[in-house]
Amino acid sequence: MQVLLQPVASKLDKNTIYDLAKDISIEFKNVKVTAVASIESHTKAKVQFVFDKRRNQWDSFKLLEWILDNFKPTRRTKILGILDIDAYSGGFDFVFGEAFYRGRVAAIYLSRLRQEFYGLDPNPSLFYERLVKEAIHELGHVFGLRHCKNSRCVMYFSTSLLDIDTKRKNFCHDCAKKNFR
Repeated sequence: MQVLLQPVASKLDKNTIYDLAKDISIEFKNVKVTAVASIESHTKAKVQFVFDKRRNQWDSFKLLEWILDNFKPTRRTKILGILDIDAYSGGFDFVFGEAFYRGRVAAIYLSRLRQEFYGLDPNPSLFYERLVKEAIHELGHVFGLRHCKNSRCVMYFSTSLLDIDTKRKNFCHDCAKKNFR
């Protein structure tokens, strides 16, 4: 089983992506996590059809479908898209990430994880902590985990940055004992 970290027009540097791969590997011990080359910004133009001009946001569900259709992961390969955008899904005003439950694709959206989005000074270490937690959370869904009621578990449903900042970057005992396939 493998996970491909796929930046799409992302501002993240290669070292951050490689560090993310290492941190994800700690939680998914039997999964090979590989960072792949970023798809350049011209790709954003190809997926412009999923941008909602009225909301000034991207449609997460349609982006997941686009990733699935364009990268065609196999049953043994999962893809985590990493996008520097603001996205929404269904009835939510915004999402930090989304996944096809027990599917082959997930995505995380970096805009709202950054302090700058809220008019605050950048905090690279806090941003990275949030990035790791959201990546592990969305991959947890891909591997069949549901939201957890334990507010310290990485699988806790985050509706705000406070939720993300409060939880740990690892699975609680109950979530950790589930089998990842």
